[in-house]
Amino acid sequence: MKNLLLALSLAFTLVAVAADTKVDTSKFKDGGCCQKADKKGEKCNHPCCVKAAKDSKVCEKCNPVEKAEPAKK
Repeated sequence: MKNLLLALSLAFTLVAVAADTKVDTSKFKDGGCCQKADKKGEKCNHPCCVKAAKDSKVCEKCNPVEKAEPAKK
């Protein structure tokens, strides 16, 4: 009986942690596919975005990281 309760509590904990994992939407490019889908309350369906979302990341192809330009002398 104790083993059953332990297994159930572990299962519920894993589900709670998995449900809490979200993508950082602040990194979406303005006007990009991911931001448009997020505004509609949906997830972006592009294959590259789906793959990145599985890893709790944002697609770097559709939402490139802006690099600071080197200082000119």
